Amino acid sequence: MNNTVSEVTLRADGITKSYSSESGLIRVLNHINLELSHGDFITISGPSGCGKSTLLAVLGALQEPDSGTVEYDGISPYRLSAKDRAQFRSKNIGFVFQDFNLVPYLTVRENILCPGIVNSSNDWGTRTAELIESLGLSDRSNHYPDQLSSGEKQRTALARALLVEPTIIFADEPTGNLDQENGQRVLDHLTSYANDGATVMMATHDMDAFNTGNKHLQMDEGSILTLINDNGNN
Repeated sequence: MNNTVSEVTLRADGITKSYSSESGLIRVLNHINLELSHGDFITISGPSGCGKSTLLAVLGALQEPDSGTVEYDGISPYRLSAKDRAQFRSKNIGFVFQDFNLVPYLTVRENILCPGIVNSSNDWGTRTAELIESLGLSDRSNHYPDQLSSGEKQRTALARALLVEPTIIFADEPTGNLDQENGQRVLDHLTSYANDGATVMMATHDMDAFNTGNKHLQMDEGSILTLINDNGNN
């Protein structure tokens, strides 16, 4: 695990984000303030269009906010050059998406190895083999995405996100296309990763998945309505 960060993994202050539409600007994030720490598994719920996915993208250094700051242990990814920001993401942030985002012409093993391209100083073969084994993909390692079930695709995407042992993983509806058994398998791995000291933030419409986390955030109209710890404190 990457141990180069402080207790607070990520801090967001005053985040706003809007998109243009025919009727004018639509505010998607409305002055979001948030702190994520090691061991947090934060789950986010809220109606479609409330800003969950946009929040993950902004915090994950994929979409620059209109205003406000995002910091990882004092490092502001949006103040880095595009190249340096991409390198920062590849070393510190993992993403798991509902639609998998696998490269269709790469095998399972090659897809998992993708984040290691930027981190080429390491030999990722052993780590990849461990992930393939632990996620039950040993008999699929040389298969292509169109030869996989939805559960196998999502487990491949999860292995890819875990490869470099990032400080934080953002998961956007990772169980939305999965049956109950495969969905639970993904949730178990995310929970285990948080329990090992990393940070996981997951958006979901599934209340069972929402209850998996140890902190629960509810959003509506671009704002955080509540943030509840398992001990019941806001």
